[in-house]
Amino acid sequence: MPLHRCSSGRPTSCRSGPVLTYESATMANAFFLAIDNPGRSLMLSRVILVKLVLIAYLPVALAQTVEPLAFEHVTIIDGTGHAPQAEMTVVLSDGKISMIGPDGTIDVPDSVLRIDASGKFLIPGMIDLHVHLMGGGLFKASRAPTDQRIPDFDAGLRALQGFLYYGFTSIFDAGNNPDFILPLRDRERAGEIISPRIFATGQTLTYPGSAVVGYGGIGVRDWPDTIQDIELQLARKPDLQKLTYESRGYGPSPLVRRLPKQLMSRIIAYLHERNIRTVVHISNEKMAIDAIEAGADTLAHAPHAGLINQSFADLVAARKIPVLTSMAVHWEIAQMVEDIGVLHTPEYQATVAPEDLVLLESARDRYIKAGYGSYFRLVHDYERQNLKMIHDAGGILALASDRTFGPAALTELELVVAAGITPLEVIKIATLNAAIFLGKEDELGSIQVGKLADLVVLNADPSSDIRNVKQIDSVIKGGVIIDRQKLDLPVNQP
Repeated sequence: MPLHRCSSGRPTSCRSGPVLTYESATMANAFFLAIDNPGRSLMLSRVILVKLVLIAYLPVALAQTVEPLAFEHVTIIDGTGHAPQAEMTVVLSDGKISMIGPDGTIDVPDSVLRIDASGKFLIPGMIDLHVHLMGGGLFKASRAPTDQRIPDFDAGLRALQGFLYYGFTSIFDAGNNPDFILPLRDRERAGEIISPRIFATGQTLTYPGSAVVGYGGIGVRDWPDTIQDIELQLARKPDLQKLTYESRGYGPSPLVRRLPKQLMSRIIAYLHERNIRTVVHISNEKMAIDAIEAGADTLAHAPHAGLINQSFADLVAARKIPVLTSMAVHWEIAQMVEDIGVLHTPEYQATVAPEDLVLLESARDRYIKAGYGSYFRLVHDYERQNLKMIHDAGGILALASDRTFGPAALTELELVVAAGITPLEVIKIATLNAAIFLGKEDELGSIQVGKLADLVVLNADPSSDIRNVKQIDSVIKGGVIIDRQKLDLPVNQP
């Protein structure tokens, strides 16, 4: 690897320090080991031998001391919707983005490891905001909540690493067994596991006799006893609190109880007093309006039980209420009814273990009996048109799959493009808009100085074809280049 040195008294456009090409980085595997054993403690050292720099491996828990890096000659797609910027330099230090500028305008410190990223494209790490992570006991068609294997932390970790492998550096779990998802969140934040950043609600708040009561949701009591149910959730420190405003089964039913609107308003007000953002599951326009009037911060779906009115699109745009795209769930289930092959794509085969995939496959008979094939095709057509209408009105869409594996999040990107939204805008939907949904736009979601260095380096331009997000060179979380070959995934098995 060549070492580039400038003479003393160099101008600010002259950069010194070791220069590493992607080819030599690949040969040396020269960055950070994606370890999955919290008992291991590996120290970082750097040795420069003539024209070769070897980087020892560092545990993620020590990310505040990661080796500073500079990506040079890279094309930036910054997540804001701005046009791609070619021939740029991006410097990472202490886990954050510290400098950005055109090539030749940044004085890169001598200590920084410089990487020649010619021909590469740099985007923010992507975020899937509607995950129900496998392993918590929610897949009733396969493993009952009383199953001895629940919680299955190994299955959960494999699913998390599948997201990371495909460039999703954060996820939001929108309802799960709290004894499963919250320990995983704690371990990720402690640096004990290799995983995307985990944001989670724990259990949703719903109503007795309504949807999702059980491991994934609390059937709240009427006011004021509701406060005890809310406090149980607050003790778990939800990143956002999800409420389910829906009848049992799929779609509204006037014969089944759902959370009363006045009670929903009281719950949301109580949460807001304690600085907790809310996301509400709805399925039609009337429910969505009720949720907005009750004070909801975000919506877990666009209405999909029919076409919306323009007035609704204008309302969510004016209120700046982020709406999750959440299409992959309906599209994928409709496809499963026709052909189970939708779960055997190269992406699924690379990142989902057979023993995990069978849990999805086993649900097919249930979907067929429920008539979900034709119904979900219709639902998907409605939500596709409704999301485009909201987008065109200036609304904030944020990427979400409502599934459990990374390949579904890749599908979601393509579905949003198929709805008529440009790839450049879809990148924003998957990054900055997603951070806005979380209330974390000051920390995540775009390539800007001071933000966390969660990034993806691509070999092809995703703004011309969204499928190019699969052409991954490197995934970076908190300034650490993840060794994707060390993740516990089928693609890495002998």
